[in-house]
Amino acid sequence: MAVDILDELKKKEEAMEALINEAKKRASVIREASIKSARELKAVRLKGIDAELKGLSDKSEEGLKKEVSSIEEAGKRDAEALEQKGEARKEKAIEEVMRTLSGGPID
Repeated sequence: MAVDILDELKKKEEAMEALINEAKKRASVIREASIKSARELKAVRLKGIDAELKGLSDKSEEGLKKEVSSIEEAGKRDAEALEQKGEARKEKAIEEVMRTLSGGPID
């Protein structure tokens, strides 16, 4: 009877060890699947972040191009205005020189 109880306990211990080993295998499979899923999720999120960064970079670059263009246009307008002022002053100076040389007003 003691031998039967020991045999029964031994069988139960082996069954429990088999269940524990099976649980470990399942846990390992679940763990590996979780790691794979986490890596895939990370890759997807990184792609999204990269796309968002590129979009922001493109918008920033576009804004800078517009600003540069605006500054260039303002510079051209200022240069034209200065050129017109210089031309008007040059004409006045020529008139003054001609008036002085001729000794009277020139119309």
